[in-house]
Amino acid sequence: MKIAMCEDERVFSNRLAEYINEWGKEKGVFLEIFAYENAKQFLDDWSESENYDIILLDIKMDDINGVELAHIIRETNPNVPIVFVTNMKEFAVAGYKVRAMHYLVKPIEKADLFECLDRINQSAGIKKYFLFGDLEKTLRIPHEDIIYISMYSHTATMVTAAKKYEFRKTISQILEELDDSLFVKCHRSYIINMQHIKSISANDAMMLNGDKVALSRNIAGKIYDLFVKYNTHKL
Repeated sequence: MKIAMCEDERVFSNRLAEYINEWGKEKGVFLEIFAYENAKQFLDDWSESENYDIILLDIKMDDINGVELAHIIRETNPNVPIVFVTNMKEFAVAGYKVRAMHYLVKPIEKADLFECLDRINQSAGIKKYFLFGDLEKTLRIPHEDIIYISMYSHTATMVTAAKKYEFRKTISQILEELDDSLFVKCHRSYIINMQHIKSISANDAMMLNGDKVALSRNIAGKIYDLFVKYNTHKL
């Protein structure tokens, strides 16, 4: 999940980032936090509707205030959740005009922030992404697009309907960053996405793209139960 914060008080920004990271660890959500000190910095990076999954805006800023910035955001992205963070309660009504999802008053209580992030994370409009790459280029692939991931030596291969990607991460690191309601380790070398399983036998899982993924004998029964439970719940 990519979270942007536009806050001109460095101390408060650091504390907010600390709380957000704590929430991410508690909920098992892999986070990227982008901190901006003013609206101009934010707008320099703002380009596409998928840039951020949540935007937290301080209302009282020197150049462009948070409400004005929210209006600019809404011109190109009508759906991204916006949360106002401020000590100016009188702006609450203005927040509704730009369809702000939440309004947090300083000094923010950690429990209030956690409740806000929980509500947004559970909403249907939030996509979860898997990130990989290096300092020059980072790719993010929606969880729903990943069919399975295989490991060979120290190299991981991610298979999607569109293409394959290779990157360097351990299987433990990968599992930490994936949605555990969708992904399961089915073999010492494979992680599969429950959404993409067509059928399961004693030895392997047939994926919707036609690939067969090996199942460990001692876990095949568990995978089958999860497969049935997932599809029953979906129905």
